[in-house]
Amino acid sequence: MELVRFADRKRKRVDERASDEIFLSRRMFLFKGMFVVGFGGLAAKLGKMQVIDVRQYANQVKGNAQRFEVLNAPRGMIVDRNNNVLAENRISWTVSILPPDIPDDSDKLNYIREQLTKTLDLKEMLVVRRNGLPLGSENYVLRSLADAIGADPTDLVEKVMIDTSDNLVPVREQLTQADIDRFKPLEKELPGVHVMGQFDFLLELHANDVLPVTVKDDVPKATALMLQSNALYLPGVQVSDQELIRRYPDGPEFAHILGYVGPITQEEYEAADKKGNNPYIPTDVVGRGGLEEALEPYLRGDHGGRWVQTDARGVEIAEITSMRHDPTPGYTAVLTIDRDFQKKVADALQDGINKAAEGAKKDGSDAQIGSGVAIAINPKNGEILALVSLPAYDNQLFVDGISDKQYQDYLNDPFKPLTNFAISGEFPPGSTIKPLIACGALQEGTLNNDTHYYCAGSIRVPTVTDENGGNTYVCWLETGHGSISIEDALAQSCDVFFYNVGAPGQKAEGSDVPLHYFIPGDSSPHNFEGLGIDLIDKYLRNSFGFGRPTGIELAGEASGVVPDAKWLFQSPLHEYWSVGDTINVSIGQGHVSCTPLQLACAQATIANNGTYYRPRLVKELRDASGEIYRTYTGEKLWSVAVDDPHVQTVRAGMRKTVTEGTAMGKFVLTGNDIAIAGKTGTAEFGQSVDGKYKHSHAWFTAFAPFDDPEIAVVVLIESGGEGATYAVPVADAILAAHFGKTPPPPPPTA
Repeated sequence: MELVRFADRKRKRVDERASDEIFLSRRMFLFKGMFVVGFGGLAAKLGKMQVIDVRQYANQVKGNAQRFEVLNAPRGMIVDRNNNVLAENRISWTVSILPPDIPDDSDKLNYIREQLTKTLDLKEMLVVRRNGLPLGSENYVLRSLADAIGADPTDLVEKVMIDTSDNLVPVREQLTQADIDRFKPLEKELPGVHVMGQFDFLLELHANDVLPVTVKDDVPKATALMLQSNALYLPGVQVSDQELIRRYPDGPEFAHILGYVGPITQEEYEAADKKGNNPYIPTDVVGRGGLEEALEPYLRGDHGGRWVQTDARGVEIAEITSMRHDPTPGYTAVLTIDRDFQKKVADALQDGINKAAEGAKKDGSDAQIGSGVAIAINPKNGEILALVSLPAYDNQLFVDGISDKQYQDYLNDPFKPLTNFAISGEFPPGSTIKPLIACGALQEGTLNNDTHYYCAGSIRVPTVTDENGGNTYVCWLETGHGSISIEDALAQSCDVFFYNVGAPGQKAEGSDVPLHYFIPGDSSPHNFEGLGIDLIDKYLRNSFGFGRPTGIELAGEASGVVPDAKWLFQSPLHEYWSVGDTINVSIGQGHVSCTPLQLACAQATIANNGTYYRPRLVKELRDASGEIYRTYTGEKLWSVAVDDPHVQTVRAGMRKTVTEGTAMGKFVLTGNDIAIAGKTGTAEFGQSVDGKYKHSHAWFTAFAPFDDPEIAVVVLIESGGEGATYAVPVADAILAAHFGKTPPPPPPTA
């Protein structure tokens, strides 16, 4: 029994070992099988990557690149003296193309063209390809084109052949379907003439540019984001919200002061490039006119930039932050003007222009009245408080895009809204010049406080060859002012008195007797004893700033004319100076002219007792953090060469103008409780008939309060008739606005 049991146990161990070996063999087989399958899969994947995907990965590696992007500097704001914004920036979505990244593949190119044209509503253009014009026949083709499209041939030839170095020159933009149907046949008739889409035009024109080329700015946000989300299918197309569009929130009343911004021209860019350290990029805008142009170096700021990593499709992967350079915003310009006051001045001037036009119509006059100027200045420091030239223009149109029709309407407007007449208009000052002439005569001693001249309504000045003939010079008051002194002559604006102040006490050339005149009803000659044109010239120029720009921060200032014998002989008139010329200048007529701003500065000089300040519009510049970078204070240019007692005599006469003279009773808003001094002026022009002119400009100058003036005002209504009738009420409204006066309520109705 024991042997059997032993044997059974031995057999059992052998059977168990065999079973374990069989189990291990199966597990190893499964493991080996999984290993083989896994290795095979890995080998297959590596094979696919090495053989099938190698081109794709090579292209991706090749396409990965770094791209530089400009970070535009925000243009500095312009604010009024109370920090009310007059010019600012708003974010604009811009769609651009990067020509080197636009694919050459025709299918992809066509897709991009179609998408941008449709989405952005890009229009067709009529263009001339200069290198497509037949050599020697350029003039013929362009003149034929001008005839076909109704353009001026000379202008078109100049535009294509002279005005630009670009090969593609746009002739008509934003074509309608009717335009396309009309212009398309010209492609076959005139070599070099093409109708093409805006996308193709920009792509060809900027084929070698490495910076983005703007296709359309101010794109709706939804449209921009839609294009941006499809960047994968639009290689070479960039969408950005980095563009800033200039905005002028307060309308045309400020256009002549501010100007506007427009794209930098190729000539301007190249000129800046030649100077080195060019602060611009080709897509920049620069100031055009007004303070936008005058303050360009301060407003433009300094651009920054960044480097970004892009994939093969040009899509940004990441920014290389270590290479980022943030832009520096332009300075904020704080002006001397008050926004609300400027608007009130504009309203008052427009009301005066309208009333002058209505008055002319009632009188049956053919005067065309629709323009004028109003200026308010602080005589203590030269700060401009308001400067208005009407009509004005909408400067926002020149930023957002002005149509040809709108621009032509501005150009063809008889009242010239694009011209700032406050600084560029040259007008005879009329009787507003009399206080300046009086200062010179009092200083030279040809006139004193006790001097009286008799005014019978006119004088007759004989010639050397005709003692009984000659020329008659009238006073505005036909019955005359009688015997009159300097203060009353200023107050009553007596012309005969100032004929005596101006005409010199000397012998006429070719005569042995002094220059003289006759009074109606008096056969006795009266000798002149006045300044003469050389001394008039001296005081107008050296003491009151006539004949030269004032130096305000605006471009386009006119100099005006202070005439003398040399000027007249060298002028197109080529005439010899006569005593009659001096007589006319002495009352602000004839050849003398000034800008309204020159007159405002001169009158402010009398108001402040003899100090001439440079007029200015800028109070200070601030950086982006609000810190003051530069402050502009009153700049005294000179003191008048006139003793104070003489200045006070003239000021007293100007005060009498309001209390007893030609402006008496005209100040219904401010005359009762504010002491105002002023001077009316009626500057005649046009063909003289029987000694009288057809038309006249209405002038008025004023300052207040009389004892300590804080404001001086000049008002001009072109062709507006009598200064006392239409210009004085405008000055009254301006002074009322400055001093916080309100118009009285209208009388109750019955």
